[in-house]
Amino acid sequence: MGRTLKAGYEELFLCVFLSLVWWAGTLLIVTAAPVTLGLHKVTNRIANYKRVDSGFFWEAARSNVGRGWLLYLLHVLIPLAVLFNVYFYISSPVFWMRIIAIAWLWIMLLIAMMMQYLFPLFWQQDEPDFKLILRNGMLLALRYPLYTFLMLIFQIIIIVLSVVLTLPLLLLMPALVGLAANFALVGVLQEMGLAPQPPVVSPN
Repeated sequence: MGRTLKAGYEELFLCVFLSLVWWAGTLLIVTAAPVTLGLHKVTNRIANYKRVDSGFFWEAARSNVGRGWLLYLLHVLIPLAVLFNVYFYISSPVFWMRIIAIAWLWIMLLIAMMMQYLFPLFWQQDEPDFKLILRNGMLLALRYPLYTFLMLIFQIIIIVLSVVLTLPLLLLMPALVGLAANFALVGVLQEMGLAPQPPVVSPN
């Protein structure tokens, strides 16, 4: 969480750019997926302590339109399918079916925890593979449940505060959520020895 806030401060102008372009692209709908993928490309590079600029955003948005839409639709359709099941069972007059709705609510939480890793995993892999992305996202959520849950809550807090304060919603929220998701992924990969540790800053 601290790395997210620190990176947001250090790359403030880039984060404002990413957020404004993301809002514009999402409002146009037809460009929603490419701009989301582009935002995560840049925030993934920040989380991996690599050089960043707006050029990485445009390159990612242009070159991955089809795959971006597939990942974007997975982000939308999987939670909708689970929510449909929650609604179906919870609205049933049969008591035992309403109990099943509780199980679906837990599944919804697990899906939400997994989802925060999907766009970051797309860029973390050398060659994106959707089956591997879904599998690894679920495995990370199950292997680090408390960490993943807390990072999800952190992202929800960012969204809620941005809505309450209004201006950050427009200027910073999309980029900060992207940073939080990518730092969450890189954090667990560092724990597993699969990502480089943060660079050591010289006291000089």
